[in-house]
Amino acid sequence: MRSAALGLLTFAAIGLAASHAMADDQQASFTSLIAKDYEVRSVTLVPLEVAKRATESVKTDTVIVTMQNKQSVAVCYIAFANWAFMNKTSLDTSTLCEVRDGTPAPADTSSPPASTTP
Repeated sequence: MRSAALGLLTFAAIGLAASHAMADDQQASFTSLIAKDYEVRSVTLVPLEVAKRATESVKTDTVIVTMQNKQSVAVCYIAFANWAFMNKTSLDTSTLCEVRDGTPAPADTSSPPASTTP
């Protein structure tokens, strides 16, 4: 069970780092995403001792909430107490969630595909 949580946290940390490198990523609050019809897909509790392996600045257990709306996904990192008590101020924080639009980029139609010969 602990190795699964560690693996998930490691995956989430890598995903968060990679998401910062993408220009189309956005940040949003949990409440704004719910208002935009995002659906919660999973909620994972990460104990403090595991969360500290990703970053020393963590001070409490963390909840990772993944959400989806069509092709867009969001990952929210919320302090356990704020999630447990649905702390409105925290859930309204505009930097709480990382959002990635999964819509495929438009295809380049300027040249034929490599496997096609005229």
